[in-house]
Amino acid sequence: MLSQRHDFILQQIELLRQFVTRLVNDYQPARSDEALRLALGLQERLFPLPVAEFLQLDAAAQFTALRRQPSPSDALETCLTYVELLVHTATLYELRGRDDLASGARQLALHLALLAYHDEPTTAAASLVPLLRTLLGTEPIHPPVQELLAAFDAATT
Repeated sequence: MLSQRHDFILQQIELLRQFVTRLVNDYQPARSDEALRLALGLQERLFPLPVAEFLQLDAAAQFTALRRQPSPSDALETCLTYVELLVHTATLYELRGRDDLASGARQLALHLALLAYHDEPTTAAASLVPLLRTLLGTEPIHPPVQELLAAFDAATT
């Protein structure tokens, strides 16, 4: 049952990815609202909590909630799926002119990818970190994320 749910979420994320690509090329506010609703709905499906509750959790608490899976590999996959979802959500916020929310989503994505890597150092988790750093550009990185990045850099260089 978990695998069917996860397959559905992955299919919906692919739909969201296509949605975001179309919006980047041809921005339409009504379509961005629809895409954002899809993104939030997918976040709700990933978490065992209502949206209003998990959005109030800090990164460590969200990571703990995402890790509540039958197996470590399921937990890692769920975390990394959420990271991808946050990247798409950040793009939607950016298109809407909400750079503050876009930055927050990217910071959270990087934080979760680093937590996932430090919990289970896999190539999948490690490969997301440089991408997320690039997406953050010159934005200042929050102190707890800086500490995880320093540990990541030490472990991977």
